[in-house]
Amino acid sequence: MAEEHARWKQYEYSANSNLVLTAERRTRDHEPSGEAESLANRKLHRMGDRVHRSKPQALVEKRDKIEKKRKERSEKDLARKKAKAGGTVLAAVSEPGSYRPKTETTRLAYEQMLHFLSSFLGEQPADILRGAADEVLAVLKDDSLQGPNKKKACESLLNSMTDERFSELFQIGSRITDFYLDDEGAAGEAMDENLGVSVVFDEDEEEEDDDVDELRDEDDDEDDGIGDEEIKKTVIGLRDDDDDMPEENQKDDYIDPLSLDAYWLQRQMKEKCGIDDDNDAVKMAKEVLSIMQEADEREIENRLVILLDYDKFDFIKMLLANRHTVVFCTLLGQAQDEAEKESIREKMQASAEGKAILHALTFAHKTEGERKREMEMRLRKEIRGLREREADQNGEPIVERFMSEGDSMLQSRNILDLESLAFTQGGHLMANKRCELPPGSQRISHKGYEEVLVPAVRNMDEDAVLKKIAELPAWAQPAFAGVDSLNRIQSKVCDTALYSPENMLVCAPTGAGKTNVALLTMLHEIGLHLRSDGTFDLDAFKIVYLAPMKALVAEIVLNFQNRLEAFGIKVKEFTGDVHLNKQQLAEANIIVMTPEKFDVITRKGDARPFTRLVRLIVIDEIHLLHDSRGPVIETLVTRTIRQIEATQELVRIVGLSATLPNYHDVAAMLRVNNDKGLFYFDNSFRPVPLEQMYIGITEKKALKRFQLMNEITYEKVVEQAGKNQVLVFVHSRKETAKTARAIRTMAEENDTLGRFMVEDSASQEICREMAETAKSADLKELLPFGFGIHHAGLARSDRELVESLFADGHLQILVSTATLAWGVNLPAHTVIIKGTQIYNPEAGRWVELSALDVMQMMGRAGRPQYDTSGTGIIITTYNELQYYLSLLNQQLPIESQMITPLPDILNSEIVLGSIQNVRDAVNWLGYTYLYIRMLKNPTLYGITAEELAEDPVLEHRRVDLIHTAASALFKANLIKYDRKSGNLQCTDLGRVASYFYVSYNSIATFNDHLKPTVSDIEILRIFSLAGEFKNMVVREEEKIELLKLADRVPIPIKESVEEPTAKVNVLLQSYISQLKLDGFALLADMVYITQSAGRLFRALFEIVVRRGWASLALKCLNLCKMIDHRMWGSMIPLRQFKAIPEEVLKKLEKKDVIQWERFLDMSPQEIGELIRFPKMGKTIHKLIHQFPKLDLSAHVQPITRNVMKVELIITPDFQWDDKVHGSAELFHVFVEDVDQETILHTELFILKGRYIDEEHIISLTVPMMEPVPPQYFVRVVSDRWLAAETVLPISFRHLILPEKFPPRTELLDLQPLPVTALRNPVYEAIYSKAFKTFNAIQTQVHNTLYNTNDNTLIAAPTGSGKTICAEFALLRALSEKPDGKIVYVAPLDAIVLQRYREWSAKFSHLEAIKGIGMLTGESTTDLKVLDKCTIVLSAPEPWDMLSRRWKQRKNVQNVSLFIVDEVHLIGGDKGPVLEVITSRMRYIGSQTEQKTRIVALSASVANAKDLGEWIGASSHSLYSFHPNVRPIPLEIHIQGFDIPHYASRILAMSKPMYNAICSHSPGKPAMVVVADRKQARITALDIIAYAGVDEDTHRFLNCSPEDLEPFLSKLRVGLIHDGLNDSDLGLIETLITSGALLVVVVAREKCWGLAINVHLVVIMGTESFDGREHRYLNYPITDVLQIMGCAGRHGHDPVGKAVILCHTPKKEYYKKFLYEPVPVESHLDHFLHDHISAEVVTKVIENKQEAVDYLTWTFYYRRLTLNPNYYNMTGTTHRHISDHLSELVENVITDLEQSKCLTVEDDGNDVSALNLGMIAAYYYIRYTTIELFNSSLNDKTKIKGILEILTAASEFDGLPIRHGEEKALKQLAAHVPLSVEKMKFTDPHTKAFLLLQAHLSRMPLAGDLAMDQKQVLRDVLRLVQAMVDVMSSSGWLKPALAAMEVSQMVVQALWDSSSNLLQLPNFTNDLAKKCTDAGIENVFDLMDMEDDDRIKLLELPQSKLGQIAAVCNRFPNINLEYEVADADSISAGEQ
Repeated sequence: MAEEHARWKQYEYSANSNLVLTAERRTRDHEPSGEAESLANRKLHRMGDRVHRSKPQALVEKRDKIEKKRKERSEKDLARKKAKAGGTVLAAVSEPGSYRPKTETTRLAYEQMLHFLSSFLGEQPADILRGAADEVLAVLKDDSLQGPNKKKACESLLNSMTDERFSELFQIGSRITDFYLDDEGAAGEAMDENLGVSVVFDEDEEEEDDDVDELRDEDDDEDDGIGDEEIKKTVIGLRDDDDDMPEENQKDDYIDPLSLDAYWLQRQMKEKCGIDDDNDAVKMAKEVLSIMQEADEREIENRLVILLDYDKFDFIKMLLANRHTVVFCTLLGQAQDEAEKESIREKMQASAEGKAILHALTFAHKTEGERKREMEMRLRKEIRGLREREADQNGEPIVERFMSEGDSMLQSRNILDLESLAFTQGGHLMANKRCELPPGSQRISHKGYEEVLVPAVRNMDEDAVLKKIAELPAWAQPAFAGVDSLNRIQSKVCDTALYSPENMLVCAPTGAGKTNVALLTMLHEIGLHLRSDGTFDLDAFKIVYLAPMKALVAEIVLNFQNRLEAFGIKVKEFTGDVHLNKQQLAEANIIVMTPEKFDVITRKGDARPFTRLVRLIVIDEIHLLHDSRGPVIETLVTRTIRQIEATQELVRIVGLSATLPNYHDVAAMLRVNNDKGLFYFDNSFRPVPLEQMYIGITEKKALKRFQLMNEITYEKVVEQAGKNQVLVFVHSRKETAKTARAIRTMAEENDTLGRFMVEDSASQEICREMAETAKSADLKELLPFGFGIHHAGLARSDRELVESLFADGHLQILVSTATLAWGVNLPAHTVIIKGTQIYNPEAGRWVELSALDVMQMMGRAGRPQYDTSGTGIIITTYNELQYYLSLLNQQLPIESQMITPLPDILNSEIVLGSIQNVRDAVNWLGYTYLYIRMLKNPTLYGITAEELAEDPVLEHRRVDLIHTAASALFKANLIKYDRKSGNLQCTDLGRVASYFYVSYNSIATFNDHLKPTVSDIEILRIFSLAGEFKNMVVREEEKIELLKLADRVPIPIKESVEEPTAKVNVLLQSYISQLKLDGFALLADMVYITQSAGRLFRALFEIVVRRGWASLALKCLNLCKMIDHRMWGSMIPLRQFKAIPEEVLKKLEKKDVIQWERFLDMSPQEIGELIRFPKMGKTIHKLIHQFPKLDLSAHVQPITRNVMKVELIITPDFQWDDKVHGSAELFHVFVEDVDQETILHTELFILKGRYIDEEHIISLTVPMMEPVPPQYFVRVVSDRWLAAETVLPISFRHLILPEKFPPRTELLDLQPLPVTALRNPVYEAIYSKAFKTFNAIQTQVHNTLYNTNDNTLIAAPTGSGKTICAEFALLRALSEKPDGKIVYVAPLDAIVLQRYREWSAKFSHLEAIKGIGMLTGESTTDLKVLDKCTIVLSAPEPWDMLSRRWKQRKNVQNVSLFIVDEVHLIGGDKGPVLEVITSRMRYIGSQTEQKTRIVALSASVANAKDLGEWIGASSHSLYSFHPNVRPIPLEIHIQGFDIPHYASRILAMSKPMYNAICSHSPGKPAMVVVADRKQARITALDIIAYAGVDEDTHRFLNCSPEDLEPFLSKLRVGLIHDGLNDSDLGLIETLITSGALLVVVVAREKCWGLAINVHLVVIMGTESFDGREHRYLNYPITDVLQIMGCAGRHGHDPVGKAVILCHTPKKEYYKKFLYEPVPVESHLDHFLHDHISAEVVTKVIENKQEAVDYLTWTFYYRRLTLNPNYYNMTGTTHRHISDHLSELVENVITDLEQSKCLTVEDDGNDVSALNLGMIAAYYYIRYTTIELFNSSLNDKTKIKGILEILTAASEFDGLPIRHGEEKALKQLAAHVPLSVEKMKFTDPHTKAFLLLQAHLSRMPLAGDLAMDQKQVLRDVLRLVQAMVDVMSSSGWLKPALAAMEVSQMVVQALWDSSSNLLQLPNFTNDLAKKCTDAGIENVFDLMDMEDDDRIKLLELPQSKLGQIAAVCNRFPNINLEYEVADADSISAGEQ
């Protein structure tokens, strides 16, 4: 830098000013006046024009000639690059010398000629077709040739043609009137330059212009320095295609920004385009400027060519080269004021090009001082860099310094030009400039082409020891059946592959046996799961094999399936063609798929339960990293490695690759240990050594190159003819036959046919016979001559025929496409790859063969069993030689292609949740292969040496890359990007892009163009604009066919067929219409379009659904299905079945008078008669009834005035067939507004085949508009069946909205009340230790509760201290009525238990309290508790049981205070009982002198006034606070996850949950609430794993691990669930409360009984599985509110925090009801029977009128008039209410009468209880259960029947059925003694039956089943007792005794057949059998034994004998004595 400064000072003005001559000062005739002057017609002189220098004329001419050649070469190179990059119109016509039409007429004729020629030449690149057209036109326009001669000349160019075809060609040529032979000559001269770049060998070549020394390029001598040692090697070096244009060309096209003003473009229009009129020039300039401002450069080129005409392409080229300069400078010049200029400058700053132009404009105006200051700043920067490097050398680690800078680095982010950094060549990139070939390589020059010969590399390690199969473990040997030993490569890697878990990279030549290496690694994984009995645990792991091509997948699946069949392994294919559902994925052990498919399923998250089991990933052909598909592999490897770190679960990664030079870099990406897992084998390990021949064609003319290629192919084939078989690879199906015919024709001409097939030989006879059986006409023609063809278009029989003939040696020559290289293992001695260009529809042009294809084709050379060497020949163009030489000689470095798709990959990771911010993303980028290669080869990736020196770990570069990609995504609305914090969050569009594999550009385009009123025409046009089709071009030769297709497709196309979008549109519609296409390239385009169409339309559908556009969503969904089925919506839906012949379908479609619905009512005979095909009638009838059809009904319940609940009942009405429907069908449920334009709600409904006969209920929450619309529509649409939709209108004509809710109680700003306000030192002492003042809510309600006896309702948010409010009333009751009873009732047992513990500690010491007790549900015990205790706590059912007989029980009447907690749960499961007992307590108070005060506590509810009036609270004692009124404010975050599959959605929430804990609650306690016990354990492990990744495993411990040592034996790592015992629960609560433990995971069922408050609550999912409905149901909003109430610690947190992670469709629902109070409704009408029956039994109700009066005390009665529609009432008048209640009572009493629980007297009004009703009321069982007992039991019922009937009781309806529990129940059913036919394992009664048997069998159960078993046992005894009463009432002795025995069995957990001794402790089955064998059969026998004998028999320790003795002494022993009175007068049999 210092030297640079010195040089700059040397040329400073001050140092040289004296050398400048003084200019001559002449007076000017015209002094400037300041006005604008025209320079028209003035001759302007430049400085130095008068100076004349002379040079030798010869030297000048030679220089001009060289300059001209260089310029032409540069232009040609530029044109070639442009053609490769985009295939634009300009590129198509800019080849120098080729014919270009001048008029529209000749253009059409020229396109027709190209189409004509393509039928002769086949599918060829455009340059060959255009070259052929030039040659043909030259012949046709040559007047010296006559007609026959012209035809002959054309045939020599093309092929033989008929006279008709030649006449057609001649007519086309005659219409081309602007072609002249001069053009052809010019073309020839222009094409005289070599298309390629010279291959430079080490020998000297003559320099043509060596006499012009001074004009030589510097590059000409770059090889002069080669030393002697280097001369021995053949070195080939080519100029890189990525090099910029030559400097001369840059100078010609470059426009200085300073030379541009506002009118530059206008002047150019006049000068270049010959426009004389100024107005026209201005108009044209404006239009050009407008075009140049578009974003798509290809579109700009096309429009400029059309606007300015084809002959202005030089000018257009200049405009394009300086596009940004012209646009920005012109706009700046035309700006009217400074503000406008500033706006333009801001736009320029936003792009890299604009910055450069702005810099050029600014720098030109800089002063001398400014330049000096800039130089000094650069110097200081370099000095600082030197100092930093010194510091690094002194020991400061660079990485640590850079990483420690942290957020400061994020402040200096730069936008990079990703497009310029990306490698436009893709997989054809050559990072190497030279290629060194093995010794012995040579070059041979021929006319028109050159050969490079590379000799075969022989094996140098032939004596290597091979590993015998017998040496492998015995269990692994079946995988290698029929093989004696492994080959050399497999033997070397065996130890690592089979015996270690190391990641591996194996680089070996194609055909070296890498598949067996993969098999060895699979065997290692299988062996890890080998059980002791020799079987394998196949459910514990999955293996993924990534194959590069779909063509390979089927072969690999078959191979592995055969090899691993002995292990029971299932191998499945999973590609775009073969889909696996979740069940099939779960069953498969090895899944073979393409990288893209694995990327899709890991992106979506649907298959996460599957991917978490993956333990081995084998990546075949990992050198695909260099290809455009490489980023997918990079992403998968990176994702896997990060998953390993996150989950701490090992996934082994094995890479298999061809030989490559930089394999160490690939190994680094795979995290391979170079010493253990890296294996590299060069070409010497190839099974058959390969001799390589590379032929580079140097011919200039395209057509001659094409013809020469055929000739060379013939020559090489002839060389091998008769000696070896030859396999010729071509690249299109038609070309196989054309090439074979061309070789045969040349053989005939040269009389060499005999070499290919010996006359009268056996092979000839066989070929002739086989030719007659062939279906292909081409094969029939070619086989007799010894030629075969092979491609995927042949019939399977023809392909198999050719394969067998070639394998048997009967065919000498086989011409094939690449399908033979991939799909069939058919090697040959010689392989010829004829041409290396293949049409790529994605690129929209002809591209070079991929490295994978070339290696695979060359891998077919050499037959291991027969050949000692093979020959591989590649025929290509001369300029591609170095690429293929480098590729096949291990000198092509593998580079990363990740920069191009970086935004899309980043978006997928953000959606996946693995990246949350820029820091995460930078860290993620450090795992990629891109990062490794940037470090190794920074220059190639645009990183300067200075940047690398300043940033050795490239963190700044990674930040810039991420920032650039994130900015692009943010601009396209795919993510939310906070530039300050660096946080990244996905949007709905981002999810759609990731899930459907759509580029962000396409999503942005869709987002911009979609409108709700888009028509079918426009939606197809929008699809055509997708970025996936950006390279699609319309070639001249296909325009005619496109025009024909455009006329045949049903949806009109607005654009011209010359537009690429029109082509996409036409081809998509042609595909749906099943139209036949002729051209191969066009067919390839259509295949590419249709492959993308499905996912793109799915993406469009998802976008539209999220926007709520109903009609457009339906259009998009229908188009998706049309594409899938290749049929239009107007066709008959039966076309979706493949079993119906086409002619039958056409007949049905002709019957258009018959609507589709009519077919459903027709019989098979009628259908057969209709189509006149009786036999098909039955088949069609069957298929019609298999067509998905759903019946819908709906029940509407208004919740509020603007929210409505719709209960949709779906009944399937079709026949299920697994072959047709699979295991499940998916439907979309849409709720649409009255206009059917807006989607109000959307939901997915999955119909499973096993539930086809059941009704399915879906609860929808839908917004309601005001004024009320006349109706909504519910539409249920099949996801994959066209015309399978059902629409249900929901009428609101009679809808009555609920009344508006009254205003809430305002929280007053009162002075906090001190504890002393209790005015009782004893009471004050209770609270004074915890706090000194009451909170605001307690202060406001204190007076009412503590100083009055009014009934009170307090509705406040959870966590507001409502319990203390209730304690105010409790303390008053103790003071005022010490003899009264205080009853506390809460809906849930957990709340009651929590309150019991809390109040026992608080109040048990008070004198007024005799005791505090809790009811158990056992009547006798509960009566004692009620009698002895002052405070009684109970769940609703026990108190209901006690209080029913309140008239006989004085203690119930003596209740002075009745506290009802959580009364808002009146709408839940326990709500009806809670409502009944509260109404009863109020009724009791009205009927007795003892007034009972009722205090109700509730969360904030919207209709608190109704609750208050129901319990008798006045307006002064009713407190209804808003949900926001909390003592500790609550901050709520709701995050949606748009993943339909529940398990995958929960997995996706895992990382966000952890991030929420880290960001919202660092160092403070947090609680994570999950659905169940199983998920709680998984979540806890995830948290530990994430903390381990952060290298802070103790981050959630707020104490030292040593402090926890005493508790570790009990501690369950912060888990709370139902299976936890009380001591463990208390320990965790203590640790959380004390702050020692910072995170606890809680199962939802425990959230109501927790005494924990934390800073943060995370609700991880808001759904739980309901086995009865077979779907996931949302948590009740009350549960969510209760959980959120735990957030915020009093005295610690100023703000509590809650994070809710939910399914995206539920996000709005929670937003509404978490911020607004929830209304509560009564459900008493559905549960009224049991309560009415009980009241009749107790004679509270004695007639129907009293039953109606009874209802008036309920909350149900209060809500009837306020929300009538909710209760199915149509009006609010007194008449409506009276009729409704009367009807309800009538129905209930009728049902009870039918069940024989009560009887109605003759007058029809009075009612009285029957025996069954009394039994039901006494035992507190349901009337349906007692009815079941009465109807099912009989006098012959035995124990099995009793157990079945017992478990069929209604009490077990609510037994939970969890997801996936069926499997466990099936296993349980196999081990219990009793079974029933057709067990339905999703039925809770079946589950109860099995759990009860497990109890009797003493089978140990774990987890949730154990908890469910306890629930079953709680109800069983009283049900059995009721059963005994029922049977006793009927006089059935034996069944009654059997029922009593069942009761004993349940108590003792024994079967009746079990030994009685098992009732004793410490007795096992073995000990009981031992006693039985000794004659001791029961307890009494044991007691009668002598002590010594007993001790000897039992052989138990004394302590256990003591336990047995204690039980024996208490064993019941009853002596029964009886005496029969009047025995003499009674005889047997009398009654």
